[in-house]
Amino acid sequence: MNHYTKENWPLGYGLYFTEDQQHPGFSSTISVLTPMRYEEVSKWADTFNRVGREGNRGLAYEQFKEEKAQVLLKLMAERFPLIAANIKQYYTSTPLTNRDYIGDAEGSMYGIQKDYHDPLQTMISPRTKIPNLFLTGQNLNLHGILGTSLSAVLTCVMLTGDERLVDKIREA
Repeated sequence: MNHYTKENWPLGYGLYFTEDQQHPGFSSTISVLTPMRYEEVSKWADTFNRVGREGNRGLAYEQFKEEKAQVLLKLMAERFPLIAANIKQYYTSTPLTNRDYIGDAEGSMYGIQKDYHDPLQTMISPRTKIPNLFLTGQNLNLHGILGTSLSAVLTCVMLTGDERLVDKIREA
């Protein structure tokens, strides 16, 4: 999905539903994720917009995001024809949003690049050289949301020394 052109973006997307607790079996919110290269938003690189550093990137940026949203919604409608008509509101973000909130220079959602040829080269241990300082998060062993969750479990194993923690989670 990362090898798109301006004409064929997006090549795909991840669609994540959250069940509405007041209406089981239905969703009141969804998240849609698709790759976007930093170069597409680099002309706004000197702008920031986050809590503590509020700013406005301007009308051109808002129009850029709206154009991207409409293209993505059109693609989603191919698979889910009723989805666009049932959206009350939506929020868009770009690599700049990730940069501002996560602190990665080019807004990476998935942390440092991993090398599948040599995974140990890019694996970070939860245990540090500083006593009682442990790390967790997406950069440790796997990227993204799943990597964050799994590294948290790995960190808990190191903190507790309980090698059966994964088995206990599985059995719960």
